Amino acid sequence: MKNYLDSNVLAYAFYINPHQEACQQAIEAGGIISTLTLMEAFHAIERESNREIAQDCIRKLLRGNFQIVEIDANIFFQALKRTAHTKLNMADAIHYTCALLNHCSAILIFNKDFNNLDIPRKEP
Repeated sequence: MKNYLDSNVLAYAFYINPHQEACQQAIEAGGIISTLTLMEAFHAIERESNREIAQDCIRKLLRGNFQIVEIDANIFFQALKRTAHTKLNMADAIHYTCALLNHCSAILIFNKDFNNLDIPRKEP
């Protein structure tokens, strides 16, 4: 059972917030992330702390139990097609497409725009 982890799930694991412990457990379990997920997590962590801490956190994630999906032209094109049939913005459509193409059983995300899609949305 592979889960796709959203950037907020990654970021929340690295600073104090109500979801920190659950997000840390989700990271320990591993799963699928993308280069976009890492970029968004970096910016969220940097906003909450500073660049040095964000860099350290992303290095830890790179050493984690993750399959990292590279965002290429095919994924971008597939995501673009999905924006016509969902209410997802382009970045979210990329996350959704990565999860679909990698046969994920769930998307761990807080965003309710992912409700009622082909892959179940779960919160960590």
